Amino acid sequence: MKRRLRLTAMASVVIAGLALSACSTTAADDAGSGPSAAPSDRGPVTKILFDYPFTALPVYGAIVNIVEQRAAEKGVEVTFTNDEMDLQKQVSQLTSNLTSDVDAVVSFPVDPASLESVAQQYRDGGKYWVTYGGDMTNQDATLQFSFYQSGYDLGKDAAEWALKNVGPDAKVIVLSETERQIGQERTQGLLDGLKEAGPDLQIVGQQQAVTPDDGLSVTTTLLAQNPDVNVVVSAVGDAAQGAYQALVASGRAENDAKTYVGGLDPNLFLLQKMKDGNFFRAATYFSLKDLVDNVIDIPIALGEGKTDASVDLPVTVVTVDDPDLSSYITELGG
Repeated sequence: MKRRLRLTAMASVVIAGLALSACSTTAADDAGSGPSAAPSDRGPVTKILFDYPFTALPVYGAIVNIVEQRAAEKGVEVTFTNDEMDLQKQVSQLTSNLTSDVDAVVSFPVDPASLESVAQQYRDGGKYWVTYGGDMTNQDATLQFSFYQSGYDLGKDAAEWALKNVGPDAKVIVLSETERQIGQERTQGLLDGLKEAGPDLQIVGQQQAVTPDDGLSVTTTLLAQNPDVNVVVSAVGDAAQGAYQALVASGRAENDAKTYVGGLDPNLFLLQKMKDGNFFRAATYFSLKDLVDNVIDIPIALGEGKTDASVDLPVTVVTVDDPDLSSYITELGG
């Protein structure tokens, strides 16, 4: 059965890229699951399989270039899957590479439960498994980017802005993402940051939104009920784009002094709006190269015997005053 994955146009996160719709398990789960037995003896890593399923994202080309350049710098070979945004293809292509000569796989699991048994088989076969963007039971290391902290920092920034520019009774919409580990931790961080920095702010709506269309639809509905909303924060940057467009469509001026939209993993559209001085006011950000270099560096470290090779990349809050804003826009293709 083929299941199409729904894309979160993440410049993430991208990279984080990330998010497809929540999918249930696939036929691969029938092969067995549960914690892996002790892996066979493993040695240095000279060939890595990179499995990034979001091949239709504009950022995919940039990610591939960074991975290939890093592999050349480190003197290792890298190969790629081509999952075409399809969970069943992701499972199938990983399964077909089980007997290949790769020493390690770095995989972004759209649905971790569907890949647990595959990861177990890789490890049982003497290969390393690195999870990109989350945790799995069967893994040797994980590559993450401060999921909870990035949400907390954005929520805190939004609350502080609201208190300064609107007042303690400002009204807030939260666009959440609670279907995956990354989204759950980010959403909880958003809520905690808002409540700790602005305990009296009114959260008038909280709904799931991942894509720009989601953000547009959900925000339009919530604005009809609460037209005087001041703040919209989103666990996914692309949904923040939809929120921004909904506010403009409702008649809100793009330079409105009492409106704040913020999102994690901003895309090019949003950062350009920020640079123009419009009401997309904050995002959390990290260097794409710093993140993607680890696709090569973590497996090599594992092969060299490092047991704590996991990376949780720090993020920073970006506003219009950030001196690196133009370079972030360039990194995203602007």
